[in-house]
Amino acid sequence: MKMPAGLHIVTKRPKGKPVVHYVYAWRGGPQIARKEGGTKPAVTAELADLAAAARAGKPEVAFADTIAGLIDRYTASPEWKSLSQSTRTDYATWHKRIDTEFGTAPLRAFADRRIRADVLEWRDRWASQPRSADAAITAFSALLSWGFDRGYLPANVLLGTNRLYEADRSDVIWEPHHFAAFRAKATPEVIEAVELAAATGLRRGDLVKLPWAAVGEHAIVWKTSKSRGRTLVTIPLMPETKALLARIKARQEAAMLARRQDKRKPLPETVLASSYLRPWTATGLGSRFHDFKLESGIDVHLHDLRGTFATRCMIAGLTDQEIADILGWDTKDVAAIRSKYVDQARVVIAIGERIARASV
Repeated sequence: MKMPAGLHIVTKRPKGKPVVHYVYAWRGGPQIARKEGGTKPAVTAELADLAAAARAGKPEVAFADTIAGLIDRYTASPEWKSLSQSTRTDYATWHKRIDTEFGTAPLRAFADRRIRADVLEWRDRWASQPRSADAAITAFSALLSWGFDRGYLPANVLLGTNRLYEADRSDVIWEPHHFAAFRAKATPEVIEAVELAAATGLRRGDLVKLPWAAVGEHAIVWKTSKSRGRTLVTIPLMPETKALLARIKARQEAAMLARRQDKRKPLPETVLASSYLRPWTATGLGSRFHDFKLESGIDVHLHDLRGTFATRCMIAGLTDQEIADILGWDTKDVAAIRSKYVDQARVVIAIGERIARASV
């Protein structure tokens, strides 16, 4: 028998106890049956009648008062438009999945904290991919928080949900052997992206949008996607950064000539460009980077290059506060990198110099 619209079956597996199946007239609605052990209960005519009876006393839920309606309101709001394009893309992917699973659920069901169990059960479908599971809750929680701010919900029942992915990479950086292994496998335009990330500390979404117009004589001055509400980000141009930018421009000019394009045609407006001399998308760069990362066998991420940039700033003489301001970090995160990589390296160099002097 086909499952009646809205009938909701939840399976619980208490530790050391038999599995229990709960049957609800609709998601967030009254429980109409319970079964211990075995497979999920079959949808019988009796269950359909019980659900129909429960619905007989339930007023119709207007679309606007459902999770699907809340998604529509949220994605038409100024708050949604203020999000970065990459965030909107990520959230939209999860909104489709949320709508499929919970779209018809009335908002009043999400006024009851017990709905968390249903949401966490849904999230756990991606438990083998912890970052995806966390992304599901992040998107769902952002939606409910917006609903709370606008008065559609009395609370966000997902606040305080534990994350499944707990890795702390705040003090991870790329070291010389990582760069060497990556350069041996990657194409020039992807190597340029990695080197520019290490020279500027920019996130992937900002790297692909960085315009040549933001590059000045002594610094990059630009309002990045993460700098809403702050002053313009100012990134000092170290000698190696200037040399890198010159190499990127020279390669792009040579590539244009090799394609026999009109020499008067301007270069791409963005500093980084693909092999077709078109601006990267964040997804496209991320995909190419991932391919070469696997080929090179390194265990670092593109985002870890922000820590590498921090070490270069330290060696150049910037203070922890100055670096924190550029990266949008807490000074304690900068201090952790300084202690782990920079200060220790300087100690080793100093010891080596003393040994060399003593042997003369």
